[in-house]
Amino acid sequence: MAMSASTEGSFTLESCHSTWHFDEARHRFFRVLRDNPNDPGVPTPWQEYWALMLETDSEAFTVWLNEDGTRRLRSWRHRDRCEACGTEATAELNLTAIADHVDD
Repeated sequence: MAMSASTEGSFTLESCHSTWHFDEARHRFFRVLRDNPNDPGVPTPWQEYWALMLETDSEAFTVWLNEDGTRRLRSWRHRDRCEACGTEATAELNLTAIADHVDD
């Protein structure tokens, strides 16, 4: 599973189009969107979520935005030689911009 721990109570998931940063203690997340490999990405605002479902039989994951699950975001974890997007590795990110955003 493409996850990494960053600070206590938070972790990161890499998808083909975004880097997802989850703050489990506050039940919120933001994404760093990437349109192309040469773009450092732009962080989205923090957004609350109800639950995160990591599928064990695939690379898919689902973020429930509300309790009844009528609002969801679904994506898949990026892998090297990724079949979903056809790329070799995740693009470089601007860590300073991400760190500034995490402190919010």
